[in-house]
Amino acid sequence: MATKPVAAARITHHGVIAFDFVTGLYSRASGTGNWTVRPIDWPGVPGPPPVGQVLIQFEEAIEGPYTVLVSASRSADAPMLSANYGDVTPAGFVVILFNPVAVSSYQTVRNGNFSFAVIQ
Repeated sequence: MATKPVAAARITHHGVIAFDFVTGLYSRASGTGNWTVRPIDWPGVPGPPPVGQVLIQFEEAIEGPYTVLVSASRSADAPMLSANYGDVTPAGFVVILFNPVAVSSYQTVRNGNFSFAVIQ
């Protein structure tokens, strides 16, 4: 019985996002040019403050399912910084950065650098 060939998975979007602790903004540090990064919307709040949660938006919606790999970039004050993603739609996804071992000097959800890859 012959099997039907299946297309290999490929990385369609990828990048490194940097957080500037002076300006409080996330920006693209490197990666493909087919996505943008911005703060998630807060109901009734213009220009939401950065709270370790950002939206990656695709230039064009993705057809079909995809997988996201996301990795936080550890820092001296958050050596166990972690990242997770959710709210996946054809237009993008949300990344949440958090420190799993929070102490009183900072909160669990926090800002930081991270990288991601979208595999389809």
